[in-house]
Amino acid sequence: MTPDQIPPLVGAPVRDTQRDTLGTFMGEVGGRWLLRPLGGGREWEAEPSQVEALAEPVPRAVRYRFGDRTHSPGTGPRLLPWSSPEGKPCYLAKADKDGYLSRLADGVEATQLSMAEDLLGHAHAMLDQPKVTLPELRFTVARLAEALSDTLRVAHSRGSRSK
Repeated sequence: MTPDQIPPLVGAPVRDTQRDTLGTFMGEVGGRWLLRPLGGGREWEAEPSQVEALAEPVPRAVRYRFGDRTHSPGTGPRLLPWSSPEGKPCYLAKADKDGYLSRLADGVEATQLSMAEDLLGHAHAMLDQPKVTLPELRFTVARLAEALSDTLRVAHSRGSRSK
């Protein structure tokens, strides 16, 4: 971007070409632009001529390449197996595998996987029955969807920790 161009909207994804780093546009101070890393963190200043706007949303592979530590495998916080009351993902800032929260999360994950396995057995048994009611099917499908969501969260969390 050239210095005379209009700044992006606050929160828009950008790339600092000088640092070769992705960030979020946070504002303008004294002719320089304030950027924050995509995964959060300390802001830095950049010359507007060295910042380029990115298409939204930024693909996950691009975020990995440029160090989005919120989702990069093997780095950053641990994804916990529960959500906030607003439905947002919860993370453990420092994944100490012997810490209380890590052990609690391990236990919750084990319970979720065990329940998913039991539910899958129930679903297979339903498939063998000649007459299943629509309410039974709807209930089972809803529980399977919940179990699959939990299982995928566990897989994502464990995959991020194994690299």
